[in-house]
Amino acid sequence: MTDHESDDSRGRGMHEAVATFLAGADDVYDEYDKGYVDADAALSVLSSRIDDLRAAADGEEGGPAADADE
Repeated sequence: MTDHESDDSRGRGMHEAVATFLAGADDVYDEYDKGYVDADAALSVLSSRIDDLRAAADGEEGGPAADADE
């Protein structure tokens, strides 16, 4: 795999992580608006989804070179 292909792959991975986060956040807002969850539960779920997104971003920044150090 070339560096360009690797960059494209990482970009797609980050795009998918952001899309997953946004869809999940929309679900939380929708459930909150409908009264299915209270504010504390909604914030807890959003916090978890933010952690997942942050982990995906940290993985993207590290890239293959960071994996080689382990």
